[in-house]
Amino acid sequence: MLFTSSPGWVARLLPDRYRRWLVGGFLGVLLALGWAVVPDYGSFVDEDSCRESGQFSLIYLCELVPPRWLPARAAARVAARPPALRLAAYVDRDYGVAFELPLTILETLTTAPTDGRAVLLLRHRAVFLTCFAGLLAFYWLARERYGSWRWGLLGAALLLLSPRQLADAFYNSKDAVFMAVQLLATATALALVRRPTPGRAAAHALACALAIDVRIMGVLVPVLTAALLALRAARGDYAGQRLGRALAVYALGLPALVVAFWPYLWAAPLAHFGEAFRHMARFRWNGEVLYGGQLVRASRLPWHYAPVWIGLTTPPLYLAGLLLALGGLLRQLARRGAHLYATAGEWQDLLLWGLGLGPLVAVVAFRSVLYDGWRQLYFVYPPLLLLALGGLRAAWHWQLGKFWQPGQPELPAPGRRIAWRGALALVGLASAGHTAAQIMSLHPLENLYFSPLAGAHPELRYEYDYWGLSLRQGLAWIAAHDARAGIRVQVNQPLGMAAARSLQLLPPAARARLSIGPMPNAADHYFITTYRYHPQPYDLGPPLYSLRVQERRVFDIFRLR
Repeated sequence: MLFTSSPGWVARLLPDRYRRWLVGGFLGVLLALGWAVVPDYGSFVDEDSCRESGQFSLIYLCELVPPRWLPARAAARVAARPPALRLAAYVDRDYGVAFELPLTILETLTTAPTDGRAVLLLRHRAVFLTCFAGLLAFYWLARERYGSWRWGLLGAALLLLSPRQLADAFYNSKDAVFMAVQLLATATALALVRRPTPGRAAAHALACALAIDVRIMGVLVPVLTAALLALRAARGDYAGQRLGRALAVYALGLPALVVAFWPYLWAAPLAHFGEAFRHMARFRWNGEVLYGGQLVRASRLPWHYAPVWIGLTTPPLYLAGLLLALGGLLRQLARRGAHLYATAGEWQDLLLWGLGLGPLVAVVAFRSVLYDGWRQLYFVYPPLLLLALGGLRAAWHWQLGKFWQPGQPELPAPGRRIAWRGALALVGLASAGHTAAQIMSLHPLENLYFSPLAGAHPELRYEYDYWGLSLRQGLAWIAAHDARAGIRVQVNQPLGMAAARSLQLLPPAARARLSIGPMPNAADHYFITTYRYHPQPYDLGPPLYSLRVQERRVFDIFRLR
């Protein structure tokens, strides 16, 4: 809350003449530091299935190429592929591959298939760079919305100090990547709606196509873009501009690019796109999730599942800012009714509310299948955070009324303003410091963050390490405390694949001694559990080792005799 557009001490602290150095330095340090800590993170359960999506699509592309154009080894592998292992038969064929397919091609060209560590690091660095591009888009959106590079920096800092989203930016090629490309689509939407030109329309069509082809929920941005363009055109905001040319470029370019970047659509674009959309609306998973201390079917979640998760895993200061922004919206609607906006900032807010609240309302209304907390909804977090930033800004600029006691002399207006802003600055710094301390104490398991609103031991009531990212640390502990040449480790289901991938990130000597999987003879070997699908203690005696972060149980290691 210190980085404001107001004159005075803030402008003196962050002068405009140093803007490039300050912004460039901040982003440069983040890029270098993020690149350095990528190897700290483990692998997650769905990493193999994500890779498979790209691999099946690459095989499909190779099938379309004459065999004589392919390297002999690649042609032989394509020819030997049975029908059950081709794209048409693949269970996740309707997943977009705008990220996974280029990454698979890059992996094929730069790493050996047997070098698991190199493959994982390549993937995680690609995820990080994509999310860094999303952070740049977020900075630009905050700067444009609030008219100040200082507010842009503050917005980027708030996004950085979002522990769960920060962690996922280093490995989550599904939700974090979609959140990033959705930010790029949002930034190009703002530019297009502000001034429609063919060039901006082409850029927005490209960004939207990439978002849709990562996750089909990306269609929300084009829908809201079209609605805002129509609303502003009806009010005469584009008088004298050639809106038709921009709309033609966008209308022709978007569907063409969506199909171009998604090989599964090539054979039957409309039918296959409709199939993917139907599956997104009602996802094919009916497992159980831990919510409020009970295992609940994902198809029977209570309406408050997503709002509660957001409330328990978002820093309280951001929630306060969002509530202030929501109050401002309701006040604006009450005063103006059908006159939805009066300034450029207000129509931008309409876009952000649509992107942030629209999916939440849809999830509640249609009782959508969700699991693993609210990671499938991470894409609503940046627009809501931008609105929360506006709520904090409104609080900063609020003119505090009389707060003195009756009979006491009135405090001059400048004095009231200084006292109010000083109190807000202290609250903001305390909140930022607390969140930063949480990130440092959790690293590299920032994905386990719960806010103070969650109370004590939320891991006993809500999904905790659902993706098994901590298993890397458990395997490293076993390797460090058992010198035998052959060590077998069993992991609670369904985290076996996460453990197998995380094992690849250990030093070669440890990888050579450890193996993952069921044990015919369990004598004197190990069992690691994060208690996924099994929140109650196991009847295996006391654990040999337990990982606790902030006094919360992450995993236990048992010796099997």
